[in-house]
Amino acid sequence: MTETHRLLIAIVSIGLYTLWVAVLFFKNKKRNKHSVTGEETLIVYASQTGTAEKIARAKAAALSSQEPTSVLSMASLKLKTLSDVSKVIFIVSTYGEGEPPDAGRTFNKALEKASSNHSDYLSHLSFEVVGLGDKQYAAFCQFAITLFDGISALGARALSPLTTLDSGQGEHLSLLHSLPDSELLSTRSFTLKTRVQLNEASPSSQSASPGLYGLSLSPSSVVSVKGESEQWEAGDVLEILVPDASKSLEPSNSTTISRSYTIASVPQEHDIKLVVRQVVKNDGQLGVGSGLLTQSLPLQQTVRGYIRKNTSAIITNTQCPLILIAAGSGIAGVRAQLAKRALLENASPVWIFFGEREPIHDEVLDKTLSPFQHSNCIYKKSVIFSRQAGGGYVQQRLIEQREDVKAFLEDHGQVYVCGQFEGMGQGVDHALQMILGEQGYIALTTNDRYHRDLY
Repeated sequence: MTETHRLLIAIVSIGLYTLWVAVLFFKNKKRNKHSVTGEETLIVYASQTGTAEKIARAKAAALSSQEPTSVLSMASLKLKTLSDVSKVIFIVSTYGEGEPPDAGRTFNKALEKASSNHSDYLSHLSFEVVGLGDKQYAAFCQFAITLFDGISALGARALSPLTTLDSGQGEHLSLLHSLPDSELLSTRSFTLKTRVQLNEASPSSQSASPGLYGLSLSPSSVVSVKGESEQWEAGDVLEILVPDASKSLEPSNSTTISRSYTIASVPQEHDIKLVVRQVVKNDGQLGVGSGLLTQSLPLQQTVRGYIRKNTSAIITNTQCPLILIAAGSGIAGVRAQLAKRALLENASPVWIFFGEREPIHDEVLDKTLSPFQHSNCIYKKSVIFSRQAGGGYVQQRLIEQREDVKAFLEDHGQVYVCGQFEGMGQGVDHALQMILGEQGYIALTTNDRYHRDLY
């Protein structure tokens, strides 16, 4: 063996050893990324829109002077993790009809399985649960209730009764006071510049859809503590603060409630655009938020609100196929996601599925997507009307084109859904499970490729 051969063998050996050490290091780093100790109070959040996460971080900041804390998303929580701590505080939202947020799905299934055995696995654990919800929905804070009961069933000791907060009434806002200045909510004025009805009015038709309105609002400038102007991303939400005089006989004593609207524009357009369905109650009264925005707020007048980050709906990867799915006012989120890609030079293709009621009055897709309705990144538009002969719903259109949908997504494409959870959101979820199969659906949901902006 020559000296050169010995030298090459030595170099290769050193290289292989270095690679082996690096692999062990990163494996250990990944394993310890979410490690906790028994000396810490673990604060776990399950958030669909980001509010529960903010409250979790505020809670950690408030407790930091009294005890060590660690903040963890429920997406990374294992039952085994709870065996390593003595105290945990859960701050969770409820999704749809009492479901956990997407980040809590896996843990919820594990908890259901474990609690059915009625063991004392968590008898060493003390815990609290704070639930966020909206009393407009029947299953108010249901996931928080399910979580409280499941943890209790494993022998854990509740430090306090279950706390439920009505986010629609702003009951959660007092919990945010301990956030760092850079994360505090800063409300500002939004001036209504334009308002146009997108679907055709037809007062004589009993089956005509309620008014669907496109609005453009100009935000006042707010500068953050870092000196940067506050912006938003496709997927973020505008929270409108509305005085609710119905809670008091005296207008001066009226409370303030919030209503959430997915932003339909991107910062490059400068104005915040919304798509709002006018809600008409059984007594003919308009909804508190939609009535203000679609009728009673005069043009050039202002409304107070704030931009809320919606991390689960923000899509950072623009170099993969994307399916955008919406019905009705959910087209707002689709427009923002499309605009984000349409303004790029080499964005990957977008396939749009959209559902509405009547083709005569509700042919609103291109009008709403303007000026991006003919963008090069659009692969296809699949539109369906529920009140048309042979029509149906977006979930049916997905199933009808299931082979093409599966081929379009491959193993790296993403899905974004915006609109009502009940009906459309549930139907689309079931359709995706059918189209992708169990393993494909699990891959979609666990690899941050499934973005649900549902209400």
